[in-house]
Amino acid sequence: MRIGYLMDMHKGGYDQPMPDRDDASRTIDQMIEEGLLAEKAGFHSLQVPHRHGRTECYLPGPIQLLTILARETEKVAIGTFTYVATLDHPLRAAEQFSVIDNISKGRLYTTISRGYHEGYWKQFGIPREKLLGRFKEFIAVWDEAFKGERFDFDGKHYKVEDGLLAPQPYQQGGWPIWGGGNANPAAIRRSAEYGDSWTGDQYPLMKEVWDKNVGAYREFARELGKDPFITLMRDGWVADTFDEAANLFGRHFCEELKFYFRAGIFINHPEFKSEADITPERCAPHIVMGTPQQCIEQLERYHEEFGVDYFTIRFRMPTGPSMEEAREQILRFGEEVVQPIHKKYPAPTHKAIPEACRW
Repeated sequence: MRIGYLMDMHKGGYDQPMPDRDDASRTIDQMIEEGLLAEKAGFHSLQVPHRHGRTECYLPGPIQLLTILARETEKVAIGTFTYVATLDHPLRAAEQFSVIDNISKGRLYTTISRGYHEGYWKQFGIPREKLLGRFKEFIAVWDEAFKGERFDFDGKHYKVEDGLLAPQPYQQGGWPIWGGGNANPAAIRRSAEYGDSWTGDQYPLMKEVWDKNVGAYREFARELGKDPFITLMRDGWVADTFDEAANLFGRHFCEELKFYFRAGIFINHPEFKSEADITPERCAPHIVMGTPQQCIEQLERYHEEFGVDYFTIRFRMPTGPSMEEAREQILRFGEEVVQPIHKKYPAPTHKAIPEACRW
């Protein structure tokens, strides 16, 4: 079991005024510093999301930040969580990620998805009905590109003529790819087909639904001769007491959940049928927070009862806590939660983890 840190690219309230240039420049620097601090605190990986078209978003995509982190870090795995693979030409994306893999000397992995928030593809003029087709062709182009030979691809959405991925990835045959789609049976099957891991998001879980989805993923993966690997995202906060963590962090989690509820993305949970149901008290069981021991116990419960192999933890959302508080939390959570868990559990050997990062 290992724990990575998710670096949120947002800061400020939803639909805030456009940041001025000094704020934008300063905030991007602070986001880079967050990643460097997380490596020092003992987190196993740094994960960067893909955001677009909102004033609270300071870095619209993961590629630029991952390029910097590839150069400035030494041992952490670096990856996307997730990269919206329907927005860019797949060979162009492969070129940029391959440079990142070489700069980091083989520490890259990519979680890829077709996209779940219409604001991320609508501004690029991509119709919803074309997302799945683009996503499937994206994967097909990457499969060809990783072979290291020139190739042609004549798809409905993408074309490649005499294409060549150069340089080739540092990791022979390409970097590990993690799949998404945790609420859709067809997406779960696709994740098993193209991915080395299946990922779950930060939403409150229903155990019976989770078990059904995990069971389907495991079955599909084993049919293909693959070893299943389960990743789960959680939001979290460690403090001297549970109440202190809940009072500081719980309201920010609720604001995030309400945003997705209004967007029609977070639905179908019996405890949360309206925005009024989204309260810190109801959300608390679904957040990794409290004293260090409570956080460790919660993570171990997910590991033992939900079968989770890998966690990605986030401390900061658009409304807060502040970046200063998040930096303090990175150090404390790293020292008091991450490092004890990493000492207790053996290093990963699964192919979902870059070979250079199996520590």
